[in-house]
Amino acid sequence: MPNLVLDAAGAPAIVREKRLVLRVLAIWRDACEEDVLPRVGAFTPSDTGDDADHVYLLDVLYPAGPRFTYVGAALRVAGWPSTVDAPLDHCPPESVLSLASYRWQEIVDRRVPITRGGPGFNDGEAVLYRSIMAPLVDETGRVSAILGAANWRLVTAGDGVPSA
Repeated sequence: MPNLVLDAAGAPAIVREKRLVLRVLAIWRDACEEDVLPRVGAFTPSDTGDDADHVYLLDVLYPAGPRFTYVGAALRVAGWPSTVDAPLDHCPPESVLSLASYRWQEIVDRRVPITRGGPGFNDGEAVLYRSIMAPLVDETGRVSAILGAANWRLVTAGDGVPSA
């Protein structure tokens, strides 16, 4: 949610939330109707604006197993031939996309948004990541998709995180 501050002229100015996970959570909450979870069609990745490159959608009811239906450009994995319509279990394990999506079953079971983060690897480099997964329901109220988002930064020597 934006914070209200005053600009140089003393007029109210909106400051964008710095954390991706909170921006995506705010969009998800806005799509909720009272105590009802957002429907799958409630919004599209483009509704996340500048964050769309860090967003993914996961269809958890696909008969062959969970599959990605959208993967933003920043989360696409180099050398992986396909991300859209790709099965989750084919996602390269040393990627932020994998780190951000592998606990999908918890979202289905708990029916609440969950954030995760910590150390990991992306394309062979040590990273610190932060992610969010939020449930989306079908017309029957069953969780049928997950809206996810993630960002990361490379680990530096001063981070105190061991490298591989």
